[in-house]
Amino acid sequence: MPTPDRSASAIRQQFLDFFAENDHTIVPSASIVPGGDSTLLFTNAGMNQFKDVFLGTGTRDYSRAADTQKCLRVSGKHNDLDEVGHDTYHHTFFEMLGNWSFGDYFKREAIRWAWELLVDEWGLEPERLYATVHEGDEALGLEADEEAATLWAEETTIPEAHILYEPSKENFWMMGDTGPCGPCSEVHVDMRTDEERAAVDGKTLVNKDHPKVIEIWNLVFMQYDAQPDGSLKLLDNQHIDTGMGFERIAAVLQGKDSTYDIDLFEPLLQAVADASPRESVRGYNDIDLDDADEVEAVRIALRVIVDHIRAIAFAILDGVTPGNVGRGYVIRRILRRAVRYGYQTLGLREPFLHALLPALTEAMGDAFPDLDEKQGYLENVIRSEEESFLETLGTGLDFFQTVVPYVHQSQKDAKAALESLQGDAQAMHLLTNAYVDHDDRAAIADAFVSTAEAGALAGEVAFLLHDTYGFPIDLTQLMAREEGLTVDMDGYEQLMQRQKERARAASQFGGTGDTDGDWHTVSDGPRSEFVGYDTTHVDDAAIRAVRTVDDDDRIGAHIELSHTPFYSESGGQVGDTGTLTVDGDTVRVLDTQRIGDRIVHMVERLPKSLDAPVEATVDAPRRQHIKKHHTATHLLHAVLRRTLGEHVQQKGSLVAPDRLRFDFSHFEAVTDDELRAMEVQINQAVQRNIAKQEERSVPMDEALDRGATALFDEKYGDEVRVITFDPDFSMELCGGTHVDATGEIGFVRLLSEGSVASGIRRIEAVAGDAAVDYVESELETLDRARKQFQGLQRPLESEIAALKAERDALRDQVQDLQRAQLAQHLDRIIEDATEVNGITVATGSIGEADMDLLQDLGQQLRDRLGAGAVGVLGSTDPESEKVYVVASVADDLIGAHDLKAGDLVGDLGRELGGGGGGRPTFASAGGRHGDKLAAALDGVADWVRGRVG
Repeated sequence: MPTPDRSASAIRQQFLDFFAENDHTIVPSASIVPGGDSTLLFTNAGMNQFKDVFLGTGTRDYSRAADTQKCLRVSGKHNDLDEVGHDTYHHTFFEMLGNWSFGDYFKREAIRWAWELLVDEWGLEPERLYATVHEGDEALGLEADEEAATLWAEETTIPEAHILYEPSKENFWMMGDTGPCGPCSEVHVDMRTDEERAAVDGKTLVNKDHPKVIEIWNLVFMQYDAQPDGSLKLLDNQHIDTGMGFERIAAVLQGKDSTYDIDLFEPLLQAVADASPRESVRGYNDIDLDDADEVEAVRIALRVIVDHIRAIAFAILDGVTPGNVGRGYVIRRILRRAVRYGYQTLGLREPFLHALLPALTEAMGDAFPDLDEKQGYLENVIRSEEESFLETLGTGLDFFQTVVPYVHQSQKDAKAALESLQGDAQAMHLLTNAYVDHDDRAAIADAFVSTAEAGALAGEVAFLLHDTYGFPIDLTQLMAREEGLTVDMDGYEQLMQRQKERARAASQFGGTGDTDGDWHTVSDGPRSEFVGYDTTHVDDAAIRAVRTVDDDDRIGAHIELSHTPFYSESGGQVGDTGTLTVDGDTVRVLDTQRIGDRIVHMVERLPKSLDAPVEATVDAPRRQHIKKHHTATHLLHAVLRRTLGEHVQQKGSLVAPDRLRFDFSHFEAVTDDELRAMEVQINQAVQRNIAKQEERSVPMDEALDRGATALFDEKYGDEVRVITFDPDFSMELCGGTHVDATGEIGFVRLLSEGSVASGIRRIEAVAGDAAVDYVESELETLDRARKQFQGLQRPLESEIAALKAERDALRDQVQDLQRAQLAQHLDRIIEDATEVNGITVATGSIGEADMDLLQDLGQQLRDRLGAGAVGVLGSTDPESEKVYVVASVADDLIGAHDLKAGDLVGDLGRELGGGGGGRPTFASAGGRHGDKLAAALDGVADWVRGRVG
């Protein structure tokens, strides 16, 4: 067997070196985000970046290639997320080693080189290897792949009995229902002991999911093109596509039973164990616990975390910011799953994932140097997301743990559970947020208990945990299973469906969709050609089609022209307005949109004549204002990347005649100093009067090679338009309109910066005349402010600062006087105190005060009462329309009697229509029923009497 000390890093390099020596071009891993492929959420196989070659729609300047490809399988057909951690071989992120031939070599070379690498280079024993070939398929009209079987016998020393024929399910590979496909040969290895192999023949365990008889390499022979009718046609060129799981082959070569045991994971596993505050967790194989199940639970948590940090880091490196939709939501879900395992199983209450990045860089930085180069950025993004989730994780877990006991009680005695639940103000408050369709508290309790009787957590609770606290449903199901419960998935799915329907309804456009009336064809010929880059006026357009719109107050009809200077809203740039004149009849264009493949002019009404030439005139001054803002957006994007880092990516924009809005990925707020510095850089670019360079129909690959910025997740064609303002400053793929030189913008003012979602920031700005108007307005405001200070002796900001300081001092004096007056109430309250079984009980209302002031006075009362005393103060807050109470219990009463301030305010809070809590010595509560404050205070003595007997 191979020596176990072979490093994963060396194995990866040996693979690449082997194929480089055999004339393969070593290509870098493609992004984990498939470029221009809407059918894939993430790259999930090594062949993804060559899909266009296999489909015949693309070419490469080499005919042989090899690489290690970053892959992520967390969605669709290949979704391994739920298994990760619970077994020892699934991963979300993994590397796929692969070699390809594009119409060059075929089966013979692929088989020979696979054997040479596995046996001659890496030393695997031929007796432990099995090769499978396609057994044929009558439905596909294919005979058995005797050619591959013969080549295995001719090109290798594999035992003849180890060449196995397998059905299409295992050994015929298809990209989809149609397209390139072909039979494949898989290489399997038997890692069992000699005794085990002697007892059971390994060939009976191939493709039987045996943990030690596993597939390590798949050689796909793409020689057919699947037709829509199910038939197969020979391809003009035959290709090779192979894939070998890197972590799996490393485990084989290192003699490990699990991929998590290879050296690639050692520093990560140890880093997580070191981070855990649990003294019993010293390492993945050093867990000092007696309970075997608990040991396995810790090991599961460690596996989950080390797998997930790899997926998170590489996804973020390739531009996926944790978010609420699409790829961003998948990464957020993975991150939250890791945090939850760390929180519940390893006792990690503070952000910890970001601190694992040095260990990840140690393990994989040699192959992926951007891990080191962008470690600071990764740490900031991940830490920010961790902090956000941890704020709600504890609250969500508290909610879960508050209601779970009532599920257990409902299983035993539903009536008793119902009574107990209705008496628990905190639990009922939480359930009120979950059961939004119920107004009555009794109905809420009854609905909850009805579901709980069957041992199920209500779907409403699961949905609230998902919607408010960010718990994925699988997390809630796991927590329920740990309690011996299930989740009412029918109720949960109904609420999820309702939410999706609301979202769909909110996203629909009114009055402009293709369903708003039928199109009427006016003339035949080419249609919807945009000519507005070169002109804002044409006089020879023909109307191609029209339709009327009945449900819009402004727009009465839609018109499509043969060609038009009107820009349709796209890429954040708003649509043009202007006029259409037909045979002397002029109608206003109120907006321009693209609907399907039509450029649609939205007009007040149809012109009287539809068959005469159309004079189409864009509102040129408005277009010029839009162009200034669009070019300013490009300058802003360039400066953001220069100032904050290359990780900045555009996530949305609005380009209007009077303003611009730019959304971008970044992990923290942009400081005022950074904002002002960027504004200076933008205006310096404006003053340089940089000329626009516009290139149309540039091949996409060429544009990217030249360094053009492409928008993340934007779909581009094979040819693109490139807009450049100095190749060293701003070069972007863009279909919008721009000024001819930056000097036309005049001036740019950045107005604000803020957050719009986790990891997404927004800058709003104005340019050109709008910027000048804004500055003039600000100056007028400043001038009016100056006039409020007659005879200024100091700068205006100093005068305002002095005025604020004087106001704050007066406010402090007023608060001190208020405290002194209210403190006098304490004398009366102490004088009126009563004794209950030798305990001093002092209660009273101090009138109007907010919670901060009441707590201050409550602490004073506690200090003055001293030992052997219970004090309760109440107040009302007219501003918030609430009533507050604070309670204190002397230290000597905590152990001697069953007296705790938290218990006391809990009962008082329920009586006042609210709730509260705190420490045994000091606690507070609030409610809505101020009219019950006096009665609540009067009842404190009886409460103490009941506790001390």
